[in-house]
Amino acid sequence: MDQLQLATLKDVPVSSSAKMQVMKEIGLHIMRPEWASAAHSRGRLYSTSFRTATLKIYGSTEEISFPCQVCTTVGDVKNALSEKLMIQAYSLSFVVRQGCTWRTMGDLEEMARKVVVRGIKTFKEVKEEWPHPIAVIGAGYNGLKTGLWWQKNNDSNFAIFDRNDRVGGYCWITAANKHSKLQTEFAAFHVWYGPPFGDDPRCGGMPDLKSWEVWPQKEKVLEHMQRAAEEYGVLPHCHFSVNVAAMEVQGAKTDNNRTYNLIVNPLKVSDPSPYEFKASGIISFPGSMTGNRIVEYPGEDVFDGHIGYAMNDDIPYDHIPESNTAILGNGAFAVENVRTCCQYNVNKVFLVTRRKNLPCPRLPCWFVHQVSIPCSARLLLNIMAPMYAATGFEDPWSYHSVYGKKDGKGTVTISQSSRFGIGDVTFLAHAYGKLEYVVDTLKRLTRHTLHLHSGKKLEKVNVILKALGLIGDYQVDKLHKMKKLLGTWCDGDWKRPIGLDAVGMHAANFETMSTGIGSYHQVVEHKFFFDFPKEMYKLEAMGLRDMLPTRKSDEWRPCYLFDVKYAMSAGMTLGTMCPKLGVVKGDIGQYKHRSMLHHTPIDKYLELAIEEWDKYQRDWQAKGWDREYVPYPYSKKDVKQWAQIHSVHVGGLAYDDSGIQLVQRAVDSGMQKPIQREYVDDPGYNEGCYWWWSASSPQAANIMTHARQKSAPPRLR
Repeated sequence: MDQLQLATLKDVPVSSSAKMQVMKEIGLHIMRPEWASAAHSRGRLYSTSFRTATLKIYGSTEEISFPCQVCTTVGDVKNALSEKLMIQAYSLSFVVRQGCTWRTMGDLEEMARKVVVRGIKTFKEVKEEWPHPIAVIGAGYNGLKTGLWWQKNNDSNFAIFDRNDRVGGYCWITAANKHSKLQTEFAAFHVWYGPPFGDDPRCGGMPDLKSWEVWPQKEKVLEHMQRAAEEYGVLPHCHFSVNVAAMEVQGAKTDNNRTYNLIVNPLKVSDPSPYEFKASGIISFPGSMTGNRIVEYPGEDVFDGHIGYAMNDDIPYDHIPESNTAILGNGAFAVENVRTCCQYNVNKVFLVTRRKNLPCPRLPCWFVHQVSIPCSARLLLNIMAPMYAATGFEDPWSYHSVYGKKDGKGTVTISQSSRFGIGDVTFLAHAYGKLEYVVDTLKRLTRHTLHLHSGKKLEKVNVILKALGLIGDYQVDKLHKMKKLLGTWCDGDWKRPIGLDAVGMHAANFETMSTGIGSYHQVVEHKFFFDFPKEMYKLEAMGLRDMLPTRKSDEWRPCYLFDVKYAMSAGMTLGTMCPKLGVVKGDIGQYKHRSMLHHTPIDKYLELAIEEWDKYQRDWQAKGWDREYVPYPYSKKDVKQWAQIHSVHVGGLAYDDSGIQLVQRAVDSGMQKPIQREYVDDPGYNEGCYWWWSASSPQAANIMTHARQKSAPPRLR
C-alpha cells in the first residue's frame, strides 16, 4: 500500500489537522464537528475524536497504522483499502478480538483500534500474472517505449514484433529520407522520456547536449533508439523481420485466461516457416498514416521533369540543386521538405496548397516544451507573431486554423488537419524570396509548367514533390477483425488497445509539440490496466463503455485511425473515471521543465538557432541572393517576457535567469491568489464527505440535511 506510507505507530501524525489530511489521502471520509453537533440534536451520535487504528494481515506480521475518527466505519476503511489495492471491497473481512473469541465486524460498525484483515496477503498492490506474454506489434517509437516501461517495472512478460530488422519503426526507418531531421527538440522527444526515467542511469538519464544534439538527423535518432533498446534489455524480447499475419481469439472478453493466437510469418527467405504465438493481450502501434496519398495529375507524362513523393528517399535529390521545385501540400512533411530543398541549394520553392496551415518557429516550440503548465493558444500565437512579421508572413491570427479574437478575452483554439511544421528556415526562405506560397490547387501539367485551377501558371519548374497527405492501413482493421473502435480498444476489447499519434491538431492549450509526453501517457496507461485488470472491470461496472467515443471505418480512414479530437474525448473520459492514472503518470510538468533546461538552456538554444539562421543567409548571399540581412527576431528578453505573462495567467514553472520561474513570483506581486493546498479548503472533498455520510445509514440523510442547515458552509477551521 505504497500510497499510505504508514507502517508503524510512530508515523501517525499528532495534530488534528495532520490526521485529517492523512484520512483524506488514504481515502477516508471525515465527519465535520459541526455536522456531528447538529446531528446530536436529532438523536444520532457521531464522535469526531481521533484514534489510531492498526490493521494486521491474517497469518502475517505485516501491519499498517493510521489515524481515523471514532465514528469512522469499517465499510469506509474497506472501501479505502479496495481503492488503494485495486481489489473488491466485498473480498475483505475485518476480524476483532472479543473476550476469548473472535468475531467478524459489520460494515456499519465503528472502526476498532486493532483489527485482523482477511482476504489479502499484503498491503501492497498485487499485479496480475498473465499466463502468456503481452504481444506488442510494432518496434517503432511507441513499441520500443512500451518495452522500456515494462523493463523499467521489472516485468519481462512481453514480446515485440516488427517487419523491420531493427528498432525504429516505419516512420524513421522508411518514411524519413536520409536528410530528415527531428523538428522538435531532442529533450522533448527521446524515447526514455518521462519522470521515472529521468534519474535512471541507463542511457545517461535525462539527456544533455554533450551526448545528443538538439535537432538530430535520421541516423542519430535511430542510434538513440538502438541504445535504449540495448541498455534497457528490450532486444531479447524482439521478433524482427516478421509479420503478424492473422489472429484468433479464444475465450470471453472478461476471462483473464483469454488467449490471442497470433500467426507470425518470417520475412526472411532463410526462415520461411510461419509460427504461432500465444498472447494474453495485444498492444498495437500501427502508426498514424503509413502510405502516401497517391494522386496522378494529367500531363505528368509530358512534364519532362522529375516527380516524386516527399517521403522515403523518393525525392530526386540530384536534381534539386539550382532547380525550381514545387511542393504540393502544406503539412509537416511539406515544411520539412522546404528545409531539405534549401539544404540542397534549390533556386526557388513553390509551396502549392489549398489553404495555408500555421507553421511554427523553433523558439516558440522550445518555450512550450519547458513550461510546466500548458501554454495557451493565445500566448503561443503572440509568441509566433514576431517571426511572421520579420519574414513577410501574414499575422498568425489571420489564419483559417485560429478560432478566437486577437483582442478578445475568451478562449482561443488552433485547429487544423495537420500538425505544425516546425523550423526557422521556412520563414527565412520566405523572407529571401526563395519560398513562395501559392494558395491554389494543381489542375494539369505541361512541359516544366504547372497549370492551376485559378488559371495561374508556374513556369520553369523542374521538380515536383508531392506531400498530399498520408493514408492509413486497412490491413490493421483486417488483422483485428475490427468492426468498430471503442475508446482506443479494438471492438471494445481493452486487452487490445491501439496506440498512435492522433491525426491533426485541436487545442486551446499546448502541452507539447513532440511525441514524448503523449507516448509516455499511452504506455503507462496500457501497463496499468494489464497490471490491475480489476480496476478496469470496476470502471466498466461504473458505465465506462457507455461514455467512451466510438468510430467505424469509412472511405477516408480505417477504423483504428482516430483524430486528436477523438483522442482527447477518450483520454478525458478515462482519466476522469480513473484518477489513479494521474498518480501513476507522475508530475509530467515538473519533468518536462527540468528535462528541457537540462539539455538546452535558453542561452545555448538561442546561440544554435541564430548560428543556423546566419549560416543560411551567408550561403545564399554567397550564391548571389542580394538581400539585406534579416536579424533573428527573438532574444532572451522576449523569452523572459513570455515567462512573466505565462506565470501571471496560469502559474507553473517557466524560464528565468536562474532557469526556474515559480508561481510564487506572481503571488508575491499580488497578481494571483495563493494556492491553498490544505485539504480543509478543498470544497470537492468536503462535499464528497457530506454526501457519503448522508448515504451511510437509512436515517442519516435527514439527519445530515438538518446538520448542514444548522452548520456553517463546509469549511474546516
